[in-house]
Amino acid sequence: MDFSKFRVYLRAFEIEDFKTTHLWRGDEEIIKSVAGRKYFVSKEYEKKWINDAIFSNGNSIKLAVCMKEKDKHVGNVYLNSIDHFNKSAKSGLIIGDKSAWGQGLGTEGYIILLHHAFHDLGLIRVSATQLLDNTASIRVHEKSGFKQEGIMRKAVFKNGEFHDLNLMSILREDFDLKMSKLQLTSNKEAKPLMSSHLKI
Repeated sequence: MDFSKFRVYLRAFEIEDFKTTHLWRGDEEIIKSVAGRKYFVSKEYEKKWINDAIFSNGNSIKLAVCMKEKDKHVGNVYLNSIDHFNKSAKSGLIIGDKSAWGQGLGTEGYIILLHHAFHDLGLIRVSATQLLDNTASIRVHEKSGFKQEGIMRKAVFKNGEFHDLNLMSILREDFDLKMSKLQLTSNKEAKPLMSSHLKI
């Protein structure tokens, strides 16, 4: 697939990225929207997290989402729990730069990640979860070709109470079908992918 019209690209982490990701991790609005709990992280811990991602053992891939304009780092995408036997993985996405919200950049970054998962790594299935009230994140997954699988009841403890998680997945054939439709639309309209109110 041709990603030349996309406004973002993915790259490996560099150690200095910890300065950016540390700011996102401490942002209350961002933390509220993700499934993970809030915890306090020092700059040294964040630096180690980035370093561990750089030297991953192959069971996970963590990449920076960057805008082509000025090479600005605006978010991260993840493939975790990569199972090469069952050809599956869990995925995640965060757009930490608030100035990049609402522009469809997360959708573009996710599509590039999924293409890598299915056509470079040879995976068959990728899953993802979201907080039920994070409708923007759910919409990004839908736009990327994910399908609803169910609800994980009381799956995470956050802000003093248990929350349900929305469970979605995408198969390689789902992705290829979605991309063929997007390619046809792109050829007709010549417009970038857009997502309203993206906040993930």
